[in-house]
Amino acid sequence: MTVRPMKTKWASCSTSGRLTFDESLIGKPHRLQDYVIVHELLHFRVPNHGKLWKSLMRAHLGEHELIETELKRLGKT
Repeated sequence: MTVRPMKTKWASCSTSGRLTFDESLIGKPHRLQDYVIVHELLHFRVPNHGKLWKSLMRAHLGEHELIETELKRLGKT
């Protein structure tokens, strides 16, 4: 796992299993941090954002779409 500045993303998960998080996530509310962490960890099981991934996000975080919208408003995807 790496924490570093990222220009366009809050985090990423490589095919080799390396997680990278944007350092500005540290100062964000816990609900946003939780979303990004769960989002990336789910990619170890589901590599895309299809129905299964969305179902698992909902199971872990409830209405995750609201948090996703908030993160996008902050300027990254």
